[in-house]
Amino acid sequence: MRITIADIAKKANVSKMTVSRVINGRGYVAPKTAEKIKKIIDELGYQPNLIARSLVSKSTKIIGVIIPKVEHLFLDNYIAQILSGITDEALKKDYRIILIPVEYSDKSEDKYIKIVKNRLLDGMILLKTIIDDPGIAPLSETQFPFVLVNHKRYSKKINFVDSKNIRGAELAVEHLYSKGYRKIACIAGSLHETNGKDRLRGYLKKLEDLGLEKRDEWIVFGEFRKSVAYHECEKLFKAKILPDAVFCADDYSAIALIEKIKERKLRVPEDIGVVGFDDIELAEYVKPSLTTIRQPLIELGISAAKILFDLIEETRKPPIHKLLNVELIQREST
Repeated sequence: MRITIADIAKKANVSKMTVSRVINGRGYVAPKTAEKIKKIIDELGYQPNLIARSLVSKSTKIIGVIIPKVEHLFLDNYIAQILSGITDEALKKDYRIILIPVEYSDKSEDKYIKIVKNRLLDGMILLKTIIDDPGIAPLSETQFPFVLVNHKRYSKKINFVDSKNIRGAELAVEHLYSKGYRKIACIAGSLHETNGKDRLRGYLKKLEDLGLEKRDEWIVFGEFRKSVAYHECEKLFKAKILPDAVFCADDYSAIALIEKIKERKLRVPEDIGVVGFDDIELAEYVKPSLTTIRQPLIELGISAAKILFDLIEETRKPPIHKLLNVELIQREST
């Protein structure tokens, strides 16, 4: 039998309106009375009817998080840390989260609008969307609150939070240069994502600034996937001139490279220096430990959630564009 507000009101000897105020956190209720009602709610195991609540308050206290539909997603420390930040902030605001997997290959323009129409959501956070994602522009034409994470797109109707990826890549090359490396290669990320393009842009810009040689054979694409990077980095060892250092656009690619270097009986950092990007937890424990660019992954999630709640509560208006600082973390690989 479903517990109702009337059951709680009867047991607490108060009106249904008073119980409703406590449940929804709106309107004044004497502290002692509110505490009494909360205890009864816990005792009876009351679960609010979210549909009914949304019809009354026009809010479900639920946000959706769009995630890429890929295998073993939650083994990815990068995604896990961002989700951790989103969850922490949502709990503070008493919001629930629904994870919504979406195929990268889905090219329909209304894919996000369908989600908005079919689910009871107050807002959405979109993780790892691609540059030419056809669903973002139509979504931006609605009044629905949403935020992109790690997708830098300057528009009057689009909100995003991202790291300073160009600067991060520059820091990596500057560090390798300061350590005496001069033949610096790159395992780039996906050029379908803005952070992949920005990190490659920063790498190339800093090579030019420092007067270092740029060679096409020193750039391979790991697509932000360890298995791809492991295969592609083999090309670096077949180059006419072997690089003496490699900037990797993500830590998983850097870890794959270190494995390949060891297989070839070469040493890190004596023969080849390696710098990653992200500072995932594993970076500290791989041998040798990985020098990397730390982007604040948990803070990315927190910032995205804060921006979304501001949009939902209409305390800020779009566009909101935020870039977070990055820093070099030096370890044993350089």
